Amino acid sequence: MNKTLFFLPLLLLGSFFATAAEVGQTAPACPAMLSGTNVPVDPSNYKGKVVLLDFWATWCPPCIKSMPFFNELHKELGKDGFEVVAVNLDEDRDTVSQFLAEHQVNYPIAFDPQGECPKIYDVKAMPSSYLLDKSGTVRKIHLGFHDGDQTLLREQIKTLLSQ
Repeated sequence: MNKTLFFLPLLLLGSFFATAAEVGQTAPACPAMLSGTNVPVDPSNYKGKVVLLDFWATWCPPCIKSMPFFNELHKELGKDGFEVVAVNLDEDRDTVSQFLAEHQVNYPIAFDPQGECPKIYDVKAMPSSYLLDKSGTVRKIHLGFHDGDQTLLREQIKTLLSQ
């Protein structure tokens, strides 16, 4: 009995911190604030939409390479219920503001200078993108941004939009 009382709180505590986003699980909220708001990134706010949650930084060449494509996707499929939400991981917001003045994006940017969201999502590469279905469930995780990813991502998004 005493062992049960000892281990039960540990198990409960462990499950509380086990929030890494995995395929098939509901995407967790994270404390990054959407630019110009006090609204955190919470996938439950996007129910009914397919969401590409992208983690990026100004110092990441593949992240920069992906931005024009994400702009294109957002413009092309936004009317169909698709949303890109990009979480920036730079520590200096002025650096990000200057970067965004030079690299226009047409989708929401959230700031996470403390790096809480990549811990919650267990981000393993830059960029990392999490494709969420209309119910907020993680359906695909993309690590990096490589040639050929554009075709694959577009197909996956269109499939989720049709469901």
